[in-house]
Amino acid sequence: MKGLNKAYLIGHIGQDPEVRTTATGKQLVKLSLATSNSRKVGEEWIDTPDWHRLTMFDKTAEFIGTYARKGDVLAVECTIRPNKWTDKENVVHYEVSLLVDRILWLNGKHRGAGTQEGPGASARVPAPPPPAAQQDAEEEIPF
Repeated sequence: MKGLNKAYLIGHIGQDPEVRTTATGKQLVKLSLATSNSRKVGEEWIDTPDWHRLTMFDKTAEFIGTYARKGDVLAVECTIRPNKWTDKENVVHYEVSLLVDRILWLNGKHRGAGTQEGPGASARVPAPPPPAAQQDAEEEIPF
């Protein structure tokens, strides 16, 4: 039987993405994603964020690095990767990385929509309708 190694998250970006380039020339982006966690304290529900550190490469990293900003809403599918390393003082560290496989943009509109450099299938993000179609749709709303 094969195993399943996936995490699915929907949340808000906590800070502007950190864009880097690896030694081999690949684009790399790291960002934090906040998901909400509700718990009951006495008779009151309190919402607190859970923070997740995401890493993405190549076209997905290029798209997120160009268009995503703090506060944007994303749905992500990730592969879970445990990491272990030893530092200079011989202390062993453990970390779990979430490597993004696919993203879905959940904001209504985003920067760069409708431009040639905008989102495309290679970033696995559905492109919004062109600006003219959005404008026509907004004019039809009766309020």
